[in-house]
Amino acid sequence: MRKQKRRKEKGITLVALVVTIIVLIILAGVTINIVLDQNGIIEKTKEAKNKTEQASDIEKIRLAILEAQIGESGYQELDKTNFEKALSSQFEGRNLQISDNGDGSYTISLDNNSKMFYVDSDGQIISNENILAIGTAEELKAFRDDVNSGNSYEGKYVYLTSDITLDNGEEWEPIGLYLMESSSPTDEINKPFIGIFDGRNHEINGLSINTIDKVQGLFGLVNNGTIKNVRIGENNNITGGISTGAVAGYLYNNSKATNCYNKADIKVGSYSGGIFGQASINVNIEKCYNEGNITSNDATDFIGGVVGNLTNGSQINMCYNNGNIDCTEVDKVGGIAGQSQANNSTIDNCFNLGNITGKNYVGGIVGRTYNRALLQNCYNIGNINGNDLIGGMSGMNSSEIYNCYNIGNISGNTSAIRWNSRYKYG
Repeated sequence: MRKQKRRKEKGITLVALVVTIIVLIILAGVTINIVLDQNGIIEKTKEAKNKTEQASDIEKIRLAILEAQIGESGYQELDKTNFEKALSSQFEGRNLQISDNGDGSYTISLDNNSKMFYVDSDGQIISNENILAIGTAEELKAFRDDVNSGNSYEGKYVYLTSDITLDNGEEWEPIGLYLMESSSPTDEINKPFIGIFDGRNHEINGLSINTIDKVQGLFGLVNNGTIKNVRIGENNNITGGISTGAVAGYLYNNSKATNCYNKADIKVGSYSGGIFGQASINVNIEKCYNEGNITSNDATDFIGGVVGNLTNGSQINMCYNNGNIDCTEVDKVGGIAGQSQANNSTIDNCFNLGNITGKNYVGGIVGRTYNRALLQNCYNIGNINGNDLIGGMSGMNSSEIYNCYNIGNISGNTSAIRWNSRYKYG
């Protein structure tokens, strides 16, 4: 009896031992997984280390900016020579490359290009995880779809690494949606682009837009974003409705656009231009030009070589148009802008070479200026034709014009006005 009991106890002990071993193996497996998996201790340690290193790198870049800007005689503009010297001091012993983007911004690569930083003209620093490189049509479309799904890319830098040729048999949906049912660019249903997009002077072809929908172009709605160095080539088919531009349909709320061009012929609705459709609320457009011809897609008002409507403190500087604008049934047509209005909107250092044809309010630089808009240091060479209210600079002006002149022929019910110095209507 006792032997039988002992055998039973030994059996229970053996089973318990086996169970204990199994449990320990399971726990060991769980522990290993906790340590090794993507959310494990090792990965979290690596992540924390990377974040610490990145914060340290950003601080060093920030110190280098301050060092480069404080010269012997006080504050100075950030230039590549001083910036590179200051960076080399901060990152001594590490592989460093710096690229001057030509617009006041810089791209910094560290440790054999394993880390990248973008420094904009205001000193904002964008680090590696917020930088997106695009080199193919598929990547550009994926980026577009991501924006239009609600990722605004605020605080992020996106750049092209090569020319892009899209499938011109596929209808293009703009990057950043201003939906047809929306009545304001601030409506929550819209999906604007808010980040920085840098074409890096690569050319985009194959855009296919054929619609009467509003706010069309490579980009649709850009709200407090930056578009720069974007090239739209000749081989694009663009026909859009209200607020269409080859590069962007609507620049809004402190958006910036610099060094962009369009070479494609386009057909547009009202409030449209060769490069941008509308620019409203302190938008800054600089060093952009249009060489594509522009015709009307049932437009009634506001068509310009660069932008259709410029308003609320927005500015155009150092831009030109070399495309012909043929819009015989459209009011307010100009070589640079269809209209410039309200709260010190300014067109400065611009010129037009293209022939401009409109209905009423037709000008070599702007169709109509009024309500404290300013036009200065501009000239027109193109021929201007319309029915009534036509001028070498502006078809109708109730603001101020300084240091401007016209040598183009003007035909219509308003005689040519040649402005060489200050001129003021009203």
